[in-house]
Order: sequence, then C-alpha cells, then structure tokens
Amino acid sequence: MADINVKWSGLDNLIEELGVTAGATIEAAASAMKITTGQVQATAKQVAPKRTGYMANNISVDPVKKTATSVTGTVNAKADYSSFVEFGTYKMSAQPFIRPAVSAAQSLFIKTTIDKLKEAATFK
Repeated sequence: MADINVKWSGLDNLIEELGVTAGATIEAAASAMKITTGQVQATAKQVAPKRTGYMANNISVDPVKKTATSVTGTVNAKADYSSFVEFGTYKMSAQPFIRPAVSAAQSLFIKTTIDKLKEAATFK
C-alpha cells in the first residue's frame, strides 16, 4: 500500500496571493489528488509483474480524504503478497510497481493542483 500525503506550508500566503479561500484551495488539491491516484492506479496495474494478473487486478484507490489543512490519497495493492513483490525478500529481488507509479505521477499532481488553483483564483 502506498499513501500519498500532501501537506501545505505557507497556505495563508498562497490564499492571500491567489485570492482564493482555504476551502477552495483544499478542493483544488483534493480534485488533483483524485486525478493523480487514478493515474497511479493505472500505471501500477500496467507495470505490476503479471503471472496470473491477480495482483494487478487488485490495485484499488480509496476515496480522497481531506481535512482543513491536508489532502490524502491512497492506492492499495490488495493481494497478500504485493509487499513482497514491491520490496523483495531475502529469496527474491524487488519488482517495484507502486513506487515507480507514484514517482511518475508527482508532476501530474503538481500541474493539476496549479491548474485547479488558477481556475479558482480571482485575479484571472
């Protein structure tokens, strides 16, 4: 399982500069997180080693969780042996599929968040 946690620092300055409310900022990040976790899921399914396809077919996305100050997206690899494949064991080398998918999607999250914030900004 991989957790993607986004923590904003300097949120008040960003809100002031953009002219958006804290709620609009969190909504923008939540929307971007939903898109990003979907992309992570798709990439992980594509990259996951497939013998039977069970592991790749059991990669899911939990609903995005948001609080007043954070947004959390979770992608789950639900096969019991997923962590052994991802991190390896003393008998087999790792074949990562979640971590590369998360790394590949980081820029998507940043770009999507910026785009969503621009849509919400009052200085358009």
